[in-house]
Amino acid sequence: MGSYDALDDIVLSSSKTTYNLTKGNFAFEPISADNIICSINGVVQNGNFSVVGSTITFTDTSFSSSDKMDYILHLRTVR
Repeated sequence: MGSYDALDDIVLSSSKTTYNLTKGNFAFEPISADNIICSINGVVQNGNFSVVGSTITFTDTSFSSSDKMDYILHLRTVR
């Protein structure tokens, strides 16, 4: 059975594509980008972001002030 971490919300901005990943307001470094599941405006994101350290970068994406990050989950290893 697997488990996950619910990461802090990210407020999307039209002026940036790189955001800090945090959990409980502390920097969070996921195992890899493959372990991150996130949803924007009800659409699960796949292949349009990378993760380095505790930073997530969305590629080829421009957000507007009405865009909303629904959730960011970090999948841990399966037990």
